[in-house]
Amino acid sequence: MKNIGIIFCLFISVGLTEAQPMETVIKTQAIEMGRALVAGDVKTFSRFMLPELVEAGKETGKTQMTMDSAFAVFKSFGGKVERITYGNPGKMVTYKNELQSTLPQTTEITSPFADVVLSSTLVAISRDNGKNWYFIDASAGKIEQLKTKLPNLSPELVIPEPTPPKVTMKQQK
Repeated sequence: MKNIGIIFCLFISVGLTEAQPMETVIKTQAIEMGRALVAGDVKTFSRFMLPELVEAGKETGKTQMTMDSAFAVFKSFGGKVERITYGNPGKMVTYKNELQSTLPQTTEITSPFADVVLSSTLVAISRDNGKNWYFIDASAGKIEQLKTKLPNLSPELVIPEPTPPKVTMKQQK
């Protein structure tokens, strides 16, 4: 009887340790993506974008140019991403051979004119059982538009409505 109790405890602890690493992998890869954004490393940042979205951008020839331009314009106005932080991943959903979850993200931006805090939700998608994750900012458009671009999103995935940015204007000298 004592052995059954020990085996039961081992099964429970194995189950708990398997759930934790998936959250850790999602957050670790999101942090790597965030660091690439802060550093202006478009190549690393692009690695975390869904391949079909990258391909769609290549077909129009706009993805790389748009990303490079956005970084350049942002920097030319003295803009700087101060910090990006992540909350805990939401419920993990398996749907059409993908693992899917959501991840809260807070981005703090500063410029000579204003400080901005953006709270958003990333959709995290893995197609290799959690080894690699792609991230899509769900606040970039309406949820219906996101589901049109990504028809494989699970209906069980809970994506909160975007919240407006918090802007603090600076005094001009």
